[in-house]
Amino acid sequence: MRPSKRTAVLVAVPGALLLGAASVAWAQAGTAEGEGEEQSAPSTAEVAVRDLAHTETLSGVITYDELRAIPSGRSGTVTRLPEVGETVASGEELMRIDEEPVVLVDGSVPAWRDLQYGVSDGADVRQLEEALVALGHAEESPTFPDRDWDWATSYALQEFQDETGAPVDGVASLGEIVFADGSVRIAVQEVAVGGQASAGQPVVQVSATDRIVTVELAPLDRDLVSEDMAVEVALPTGERLPGTVTEVGSTLEANAEGEDVYQVTVALEDSGAADDLALAPVSVSAVSTVAEDALTVPVTAVVGVPGGGHAVDLVGADGTTTRVPVELGAWGDGFVQVAGGVSEGDLVEVPE
Repeated sequence: MRPSKRTAVLVAVPGALLLGAASVAWAQAGTAEGEGEEQSAPSTAEVAVRDLAHTETLSGVITYDELRAIPSGRSGTVTRLPEVGETVASGEELMRIDEEPVVLVDGSVPAWRDLQYGVSDGADVRQLEEALVALGHAEESPTFPDRDWDWATSYALQEFQDETGAPVDGVASLGEIVFADGSVRIAVQEVAVGGQASAGQPVVQVSATDRIVTVELAPLDRDLVSEDMAVEVALPTGERLPGTVTEVGSTLEANAEGEDVYQVTVALEDSGAADDLALAPVSVSAVSTVAEDALTVPVTAVVGVPGGGHAVDLVGADGTTTRVPVELGAWGDGFVQVAGGVSEGDLVEVPE
């Protein structure tokens, strides 16, 4: 994916000279056309205090979160694998090696040792016991789950092994159970059914089941978004979903085209609405406030003055206009911040 193409709603301040030149041309043309004709009352807009916002539209792609490889805990022949795109939940089979199941179990601590009676206390023992309770193979009590392996742990594990088709030995051998937070989606089969798995080498790649949006930002666009920023995602279906920026890369990474980009992750408030849109292109609108409580006029009210600078035409109660110089500040949403000879509530002339 190429770095995100963006459409700026703001007009950059350096462009004010172009705006001024165009406004001067309009003003002069209006004067020439109006010679000898009765002038109608000018169109006006009120000088008002408002927050100015900057909207950027970025290109993104719907994908899946937390892609990671699942290695085999032992060497052997891969005899069963779920298809790419299938979802595997806690307690379900993730693969089979030599017809022995490898089962997914809910937990955040990676399996790093054989678990059986006599092991030292640990967080991995507790998370296995918590999973056995959740899967209905043990009952919660004041002493279960805990960090200590006792006879109740062995009994619950044997019941679980019997249900899943694993050897019923009360030992959770390394490679027999894979811990993951929640359900996973099969993203890639690294080894085909019938192929040879090697201990420690990836067999499948899995991801979380929630859809997210990824955006690639060019280096100069790094400051356009920030973590926790609210955004809106436009789907190819026309539906617009609220989202939140959850991560903004701090270092440049090479994308598929070899370009250096910052990776941005957006979580969707309703990821289910994008269930059938994996890898679909989307537009992400990010709105940021560039000035608060700014005294503003419409951009079209600003005119250029000979020799440089800018002005607006104040409209009096009798309809007469007075040109007053102003200094320009931030721009956004069709308005520009001004300072000078205008006050809140004044009327300025705008072209029809």
